[in-house]
This record gives sequence, C-alpha cells and structure tokens, in this order.
Amino acid sequence: MSGGDNPDDPDYQWQQEQLARDADRDKRRQKDQKSRMRRARSAQRQLKKARQQLEELGEITDWEDEFIASVDERLDKYDAAFSDRTKGGASDALSLRQKQVLAQMRRKIKDKGKQAPGQAKTWGSSFKSKSDFIPRVRNIEDDMYEDDPPPPPKGKPRLTVIKGGKD
Repeated sequence: MSGGDNPDDPDYQWQQEQLARDADRDKRRQKDQKSRMRRARSAQRQLKKARQQLEELGEITDWEDEFIASVDERLDKYDAAFSDRTKGGASDALSLRQKQVLAQMRRKIKDKGKQAPGQAKTWGSSFKSKSDFIPRVRNIEDDMYEDDPPPPPKGKPRLTVIKGGKD
C-alpha cells in the first residue's frame, strides 16, 4: 500500500525530508547571494574612494584608472571581480592579487596625502606622552609624623569583666 499522503509511509517521510532540505538549501543560497552582493558593494565603495583620493592628489596613473574601471565593471556584472575560485575565497568580491593592488593604492594615498610638498616625512611614536602620569599609590611619607609620636599610656593596664556573657 503506497499512499501519497500517509505520514507512516517511508516514501512520504523521505519526500517531506527532501522538501525541508531543499527549502534550507534555497534559504542558504539566498543568504549567500545577499552576502556576495554586500561584499561587491563594499569593494566598489573602496575602489571609488581610492580613485577619488588619487585624483585629488593628482597621482592616479592610466593603469590604476583602467584597473579600477575594469574591476568595477566586473563587480557590477558578476558580484565578483574574478572567476577562478583558487585565486580567492568563494564569497570574496576581489581576488587576493586585486586586494594587494588596492592595498598598494591605499598606501600610496596615505604616503602622498600626509606628506606636504617640499617637506620631509617625520617619524614619531603614535603613543601619547606620559610625562604628566601620576601613579595611584599610597605615599608612605604622608603617614610619617612630623613631631614625636604620642607617648604610650602610663601605669598598669586595667582588666575588667564584661557582663552579658555566659554565667
């Protein structure tokens, strides 16, 4: 007896499990697609910012401009700028080499942006000066008496019994 709506039937149970797995797979695919689109938009923003800053500095080369344009076009079309998954993560928008090129552009922007024309770059620590540092400790000199300490009481100590204890 093979029925389509019998919950005790193994075929029916398998079919329901398969439908649940398919629904989970579809949900995961949608989530991955949104993640890829989000990473692609992030990469496009980074490329746009790098191009804008390089143009402001007047330091953009033809190769950099062409690189940014081609990567941006591929990100628009495919949500990833590379197709060979051995060159980067499956959910990454840029390959490892493209990330390195973008990082080089950022370093170029950082170096050229900090350095005013005609001035040498000065190196210094990024840590704050600690010259006005006051430790939070007890000073033992505050406890010292300027005069002699008070004298101990004279005479024998007096011992008394306190009432209220056990009899």
